[in-house]
Amino acid sequence: MLEWKILAAAFSALLVVSIVLVGNSGIKDTFGGIVGKLTDWLGGTPISLPGGTGKSGTSQVSVTLYPKNFTLKPETKLNLTLGGSYFENFNGDVSFDFQAGRISLLEKGSSFVVSSPIQNFTIPDLRISKLSLTDMKFVVHAQTDITSENGNMSIQGFSGSFSLGNSSIILSGNVTKITGEGWAVG
Repeated sequence: MLEWKILAAAFSALLVVSIVLVGNSGIKDTFGGIVGKLTDWLGGTPISLPGGTGKSGTSQVSVTLYPKNFTLKPETKLNLTLGGSYFENFNGDVSFDFQAGRISLLEKGSSFVVSSPIQNFTIPDLRISKLSLTDMKFVVHAQTDITSENGNMSIQGFSGSFSLGNSSIILSGNVTKITGEGWAVG
C-alpha cells in the first residue's frame, strides 16, 4: 500500500522539476501537438493549455481592418448573411465600398449581382490561405495589440468569422501567422 504512494510522490516531484526546468512554453510545445491531434480526432473544440493559443500551430486573433474599399475573393463556397437574407453556398466575390456605403455579391461565372447598402453582414466560417493588405489602417488583437494607421500586413492560414463593424471589417478566429513591418504573430 505504501509503494503506490512513493511512486505517486516520485511522479509528482518529476513533474514539478520538469515544469521548473522546461517552463510553461515547453509543456505547451510538448503536449500541444498531442492535444491538437486528439481534439481533431475526436472532432471537438481545441483545448487551450496554459499559455496556449488554441489548435497546435495557430494563434487566436481578432483583426479589425479599416479599408476604403475591399474585395474578398474566397477560395471556397460561402454561407453568409446580408441583412435578413441568408445565402447558402455562394460562389463568388464580395466587394465592400465603405465610401459609397455599398456591399456587392458577384456570382462567379454569371452576371448575377446583389448590391445593397452596407448593413449587417456575417460569414460565420471563412478560410483564407493567404491575404496581403497594403497601406491600410488596422488593429490586431493577439497576445499584444498591434495598431497601424497606414501599414502592410500578411495573414496566413486564417480560419474563423468575418463580419462588419462601424466602417470596418472584423476577422475573428485562428491564424497560422500574421506578419507586418517589424512584427509577427504565430
